[in-house]
Amino acid sequence: MSIRPVALVAEPTEAAEAVGVRILRSLGSERLVLLDPFLLLDHLHVSPAPEPSLGFPRHPHRGIETLTYVVKGWVKHRDSLGSDSQVGEGGVQWMRAGSGIFHEEYLQAGEQGSEALQVWFNLPAAQKLTPPEYQAVASTEIPEVAFPGGVSVQVVAGELSGVQGPVTRTGIQATYLVVTLPAGTSVHLPAPRSQTAFAYVYQGSVHLGEREVTAGHLAIFADEEITESETEEILATAPKDAEARFILVCATPLREPVFQYRSSVMNTVSQIGQVVRDLENGTFVQ
Repeated sequence: MSIRPVALVAEPTEAAEAVGVRILRSLGSERLVLLDPFLLLDHLHVSPAPEPSLGFPRHPHRGIETLTYVVKGWVKHRDSLGSDSQVGEGGVQWMRAGSGIFHEEYLQAGEQGSEALQVWFNLPAAQKLTPPEYQAVASTEIPEVAFPGGVSVQVVAGELSGVQGPVTRTGIQATYLVVTLPAGTSVHLPAPRSQTAFAYVYQGSVHLGEREVTAGHLAIFADEEITESETEEILATAPKDAEARFILVCATPLREPVFQYRSSVMNTVSQIGQVVRDLENGTFVQ
């Protein structure tokens, strides 16, 4: 196996979409609009505040999935399916918008504050109008794979070393790993060149191959064509004096047209027109 190099390190921009929530957007911003099949990556922060929670009031989605990993505090979710749940540190929320869903999400403020990472997955054209779904997974339900030196990898979605993550129904069959590297340790993780792959560092700094990536930055791995028989992996190394944490996310590109209207993502202009009409007519959710 060869080490897959980093092709680009993207710096986030700040987005202002919810009062009291600091949003660092690495993907889905004016700097990096799309990374097929991924649509958005937000690093969400809520500082301690007198309010118990802050976040995003009821809003619609169609044609996508979202996956939220809670770094600190908790995230609360409610939707038009009747789902009403709260997930704490180390847990995840997965939502398939499919044919249409309204939802709201709030992060803990209070004395602790909260931090979360949210990724939007595009849905394949054939699954754009599938029924919406929601899944909440506590940290205790997410398996971990241990590597030498105390390296720990939570398997949220996909498979690692024969261990399957609990989020199994993503339309793009994504792999989503949460990696903790103690100071001075390294780990090799699979990242096939046929798949789009990125790492987002949210604590400390990590050497990915020969490239150092610091907290708050998105590293996108090279995607030059190779033969199907070849596989690749990434090499991640923490500095000698500090722990590092990052997510590694991989999936096969869809290579399909993308038309986005606010928080809905479809394949044609006509489909976007239907989104607008359904919102206006009150028929967005079936």
